[in-house]
Amino acid sequence: MAVELMATWMIKYLAVLTRLKLLRRCGTSLHLYEQRVPDNVTVWADESTVKFSVEIRDTEVAQLLQALTNITGPEAWLRRFEWLQRELSENPLMEDWLRERCAIELAMREVQSNAPLIPNQPLKLNTRDQYELVAFAAGTVQCYEHLSEGGRRRLRGVLLDGLKEDKGLLSIQHEITTAIHLMSRGFDVEFQDMEHGGGVDFIARKDNVEIEIECKMFSADLGRKIHRRRSAMLYKALTNVLAETYNSATKGLIVAVTIPDRLTPAPEQHREIEKAVRTGLLRGKALTQMGHCTVRIWDFLINDSPFNKNKASEKLSRDEIDRFVQTRSGRSNTNLMLLFSPGQRAVILSIASEKADGVLAGMRRQLREATKGQFSGTRPAMLAVQLHALTTDQLVNLAQLDSASRAAATGLQIMTSDLLQRPSSAHIHTIVYRSHVMIDNRDLDGTISGAGPSYLIKNCNHPLHADPRYGIFGAEA
Repeated sequence: MAVELMATWMIKYLAVLTRLKLLRRCGTSLHLYEQRVPDNVTVWADESTVKFSVEIRDTEVAQLLQALTNITGPEAWLRRFEWLQRELSENPLMEDWLRERCAIELAMREVQSNAPLIPNQPLKLNTRDQYELVAFAAGTVQCYEHLSEGGRRRLRGVLLDGLKEDKGLLSIQHEITTAIHLMSRGFDVEFQDMEHGGGVDFIARKDNVEIEIECKMFSADLGRKIHRRRSAMLYKALTNVLAETYNSATKGLIVAVTIPDRLTPAPEQHREIEKAVRTGLLRGKALTQMGHCTVRIWDFLINDSPFNKNKASEKLSRDEIDRFVQTRSGRSNTNLMLLFSPGQRAVILSIASEKADGVLAGMRRQLREATKGQFSGTRPAMLAVQLHALTTDQLVNLAQLDSASRAAATGLQIMTSDLLQRPSSAHIHTIVYRSHVMIDNRDLDGTISGAGPSYLIKNCNHPLHADPRYGIFGAEA
């Protein structure tokens, strides 16, 4: 299998081609020009179909963000900012989870707090999250302007719902990004679900081609026995006992907590786990068993660990810590909390469940429900899936491990292939897994563009599976 870098237009495409799959960057979701250029935004719409291109200048960003807040009203965003600040103040350990689930809202808060949003003044984007915020705003505002009154009400309701508590805007962001990608490939897009309150998310049309597209967003918590928000709550409850242990430690410790099933938000479960951890640490026992959990403790020499003083200048990676914990304890893919001083001491808390996670089972269930209930069955259909927990590199690695042999295939490939082989999936043409946006370096003309790889698995039993007109997420289009 060869990996080839090709250049085309303003985007560099990464293609990995085999008989069963295609890995390729999706189309640009936003171009940001630093200098004024002729206005080339095109708009075409009828009663049910929308098509536009999203190209904006940096002097238009302030008005764009204002237009996004106007859809819901600024009060909803202010309440969201207050909730985020409260969550971070009460439990700083929530930050990673919040930055995953609420990246758009946090980026909006950062942009607004850095400087006033002054119309017609250039606004510099400093992070990927800020870029994604502007891309989301550009697509959302354009879609809103071209929807009917009913469609606008539904879009406003989706945004308001996403700005409540821990829901976030990830799902609607995935839908908007997918719609813009379809338009970038020359399709007119009907917002079926938004306009009619049911059915698939989109119907894409170009020439004599019609495709139904349903979007699915899977968070890092899907099928997990231990959700990240709940683990952050537990870590807060364990902070004092771990800090006491850390302050008196003369070496490294791995504290491995195993619970029988799910970690719940119930305070009584967290108190019982805290009691078991404290008991085990105070007694210095390698194994402590109590009703709600089992606690095992391993010690290690700092010089034989990633916390070696010689590595103090290096940034520790999660992968390095995971490998170390697995080598010493036999535990992998667990939730971790770290307290350490390079070359001196370290305490690693690992939380796991006795029962295995059901990530693929959860995905299979939701995708199967979508194939049965969302599509009309009269048109070729595609499922556009974002696995939010996967990095771009992890998605590329999954695609490169794709195999024609079931024995060598990944769990994701097997699950998807089995789903496509079901008689109820005969109308499904492709299931595509897309990654996060990667921001390209500035071109000579000052353009910033964003794209990301996608991993396609086609239904070889579909009569149109080899028709290049349906390669809307890959190289054929």
